[in-house]
Amino acid sequence: MSEFNDKNLEKQLKSLPKHEMTDEQIESMHAELIKTAEHYDKKDNRRIFMRRIAVGVTTAAAVFLIAFIGISFMGDDDHADEPMTTQESDDFDGEASTFEDREEEGTAGDEEAREESEEDEARDESEEAETEEAEQDSETIVTEQSENIIEHLANEDYSAVADFVHEEQGLLFSPYINVSEDDLIFTAEEVANFETDETVYVWGTEDGSGYDIELTPMEYHEQYVYQHDYTNPDERLVDEFENRSMMENNIQEYFPEAHVVEYHVEGSDDMDYGSINLVYEENDAGEWKLVAIVNEEWVI
Repeated sequence: MSEFNDKNLEKQLKSLPKHEMTDEQIESMHAELIKTAEHYDKKDNRRIFMRRIAVGVTTAAAVFLIAFIGISFMGDDDHADEPMTTQESDDFDGEASTFEDREEEGTAGDEEAREESEEDEARDESEEAETEEAEQDSETIVTEQSENIIEHLANEDYSAVADFVHEEQGLLFSPYINVSEDDLIFTAEEVANFETDETVYVWGTEDGSGYDIELTPMEYHEQYVYQHDYTNPDERLVDEFENRSMMENNIQEYFPEAHVVEYHVEGSDDMDYGSINLVYEENDAGEWKLVAIVNEEWVI
């Protein structure tokens, strides 16, 4: 008990009326009261002490929490300032490299697409050029062959003409510009023997009269194949088709894959012109061989 409280209590006790009590009773009562007061005073001190402890603990906890939070922020700042580890650096570099690789792949892909497109265009142009060159070459070939064949026909040398005949298809003879399935076809060997062949063949039907054209090979040659001098034609055409008479020219429809060389002679008037058409097709060896001799003359 505090000194102030003790003195105050003793003063109040002494002021109490004594009545008829003895000194011993008074002292005993005084001692009990002092003891009781000390007991309650201890409780008050303990309560104050516990309160102080609670406040201290709370304060310490608050200080600890504030310190912990401050340390955490400082740790984050320190961590942010720290350089990346080797693994983190490698991962970052890897991601950056991957992005750059993808960007490069995209650029490379575009470049490859452009190159492929340019290669395709170049290839197409090359193929077109080769095709044109092949066509020009084939036209040159059939033109040169035609010059030789015309010369052989002028000399009635069918054994030489036979060398140009297509091995599989043979040689078709048509007296008119309109080719028919009824036209005669001879093998190269048969053509080579024309000069000595006395067989009379039906070569077709005469235009106008309707009579059969019944002639030997050399008679047919004189009356239809070589009526004019085609060594000096007025016109020579390659793969150009003209209708010069009332009869339809169907050579292109009948031989769609062929080259055709026409020798045309105008004659002295409009009724004695004539043409000979030499028709070529390619064989399995890629050679242009003679498959037809088609004549044209003025008809009614």
